[in-house]
Amino acid sequence: MTSGFDTKRFVETYNDTVNFPNLTEVALELGISYQTVRNRAAILRGQKKRDATVPELVSRVVSAKKPDNDNYVSPKEHAKIRADRLRGEVSALVQKSRYPVINPEAIVVESYVSIIYDRINGITAEKEGTPRTWLTDTLRVEGIEDPRGRKFIFTSAQNDAEIDSPFWKSLNTYANFMDADIIVGPLTYETQWWSENNPTSRNYASELEEFLCFGQMEIGKNFVFCGEMNTLPTARRPISDLTTYSQGRWAVFPHPMLQLKSIPSTDPSVQAHQVMTTGSVTKPKIIPRKAGVKSIFHQVLGATIVEFDQDGDVFCRQINADDDGSFYELEFFVDGDHIELCEGPVDAITAGDIHITKADPKNVEATFGFNPKTHAPVAGSLLGTIRTKKLFAHDIHDNERRNHHHVHDNAYSFEMAVRGRDSVQEEVGETVDFLSYLKHLVEEVVVVESNHDLALERYVREGRYRNDGINIRYGMKLEDAYLAWREEAALDLDSGRKPRTFSLLEWAVRDLGGSDLDGITWVHDGQSHKVNGIECGHHGFRGANGARGSVAGYAQLGVKMTIGDKHSPEILDGVYVAGVMALQMGYNKGPSGWAVTNVIQYPNGKRTLVTLQNGKWRA
Repeated sequence: MTSGFDTKRFVETYNDTVNFPNLTEVALELGISYQTVRNRAAILRGQKKRDATVPELVSRVVSAKKPDNDNYVSPKEHAKIRADRLRGEVSALVQKSRYPVINPEAIVVESYVSIIYDRINGITAEKEGTPRTWLTDTLRVEGIEDPRGRKFIFTSAQNDAEIDSPFWKSLNTYANFMDADIIVGPLTYETQWWSENNPTSRNYASELEEFLCFGQMEIGKNFVFCGEMNTLPTARRPISDLTTYSQGRWAVFPHPMLQLKSIPSTDPSVQAHQVMTTGSVTKPKIIPRKAGVKSIFHQVLGATIVEFDQDGDVFCRQINADDDGSFYELEFFVDGDHIELCEGPVDAITAGDIHITKADPKNVEATFGFNPKTHAPVAGSLLGTIRTKKLFAHDIHDNERRNHHHVHDNAYSFEMAVRGRDSVQEEVGETVDFLSYLKHLVEEVVVVESNHDLALERYVREGRYRNDGINIRYGMKLEDAYLAWREEAALDLDSGRKPRTFSLLEWAVRDLGGSDLDGITWVHDGQSHKVNGIECGHHGFRGANGARGSVAGYAQLGVKMTIGDKHSPEILDGVYVAGVMALQMGYNKGPSGWAVTNVIQYPNGKRTLVTLQNGKWRA
């Protein structure tokens, strides 16, 4: 017999199914837990098998019995019915839009039946479970073999989330205006498309149903929309682990956060391709926990414009809408069913790093509207189409002729001599000529002092000009100006005053250019210059606390920034990175993520990257 409890009272209470119809009430009557009731009952039944004097307990197992009629459906049969029903619902979901999945057989929904053992009766029985689902292949929709001249607007939508009606209206207005196809990549949150017990997982705003794309859409040979990539809306870095997924093609992934990465080409003379996300057309709907709450700050009402010109080149831009659903897109402003050509300027354009002595003329023409050598005007440029209050110029000067990276490189010095590129003053003159012409095209040119600009100062500080033939006298002039500032700074420091900042390149450029350069703003190394709350004054090569500048490091500052330096365009949180004006610099070898990309900052503070293709900035 068991000890430590009143066996007689336990047996009487347990066997009284009238007054205590379930084990919970037995437990309450005895003042013990439900699990203790079950444990003690199991002990007594075990003792009963060995000792006939042990009191017998009634069976409290409620067993489903096969009904004595012809309507009985076995667990296996009913599990199959459930699987077939779910399969039909999922198949209907992915095939009812303009972009139906062409391989629905890749969605496998199978019935699930387990075998359970009835310990009381000593028999086994079937028990049906939730249908099991998986994919056997990537879901696909019909592709577009020849996309020349086609335009698309890609965005995302979360299941069971409210559509942002003003933005959706604006998006449709612009799509009709530019004759573009709208394609919406569906996402789910805290569920999956084939959840049997949560039908809201397959619910999307009725306005979106015909535009949903659940599969991968190949457009031409160099672009893919990955509608099959059901990424959590709260994912912090939605494409960081998808850089190889597109297999060398441009790719757009539906997701409410904006992220873009430039994926290196193995041939540095070939521009890198890009993978990016879209923004969303539905309002955020998250669980109020850390991952969800912090994601709201980065989720945007947005879309990605994708255009193909008659050469088949692809052009991608970001739409980032205001809270009222309106947005800017190049020279157009869209608000609901109203669209207008903007007469006023945008806040800023940050050009890709210029390196004027090495800049590719076709990229300079497409961006600025003139040939860098002859200054001959070129129609249809970015600056000729979109007026700007400020033009930010990074790495305006290259210091190609005497860069510190080539010290003691006799072969490089020989190359410069053969090409007639020995004079440091002549290279400064090229920078002067470019700035003198550029200042007449925009309201304000802002030169952001960059690492290549500082190379001129380093050349002087290290005294390399002293044994440099034609550059000796000019080097002495530069050093005299530089030392004059250092003397002034020393006196200020000893007097407790903050020394003024100084740029030797600025001094040299203004010394040669004179009044032609009046009105040009120079942001000295490490200084701030904000436009509508966005930091535009940092080149990008200096990080926090003396570290090297990185996009990830800047993203952690919590400040919206537009930088240069990397030559590889990127969007990460609020950091936008411009590209470069030439893919070939002479020193870059091997795989390269470089691209010719400018950044436009609209009057509402929203931004987009504009990447050139073969000397063209739009389709």
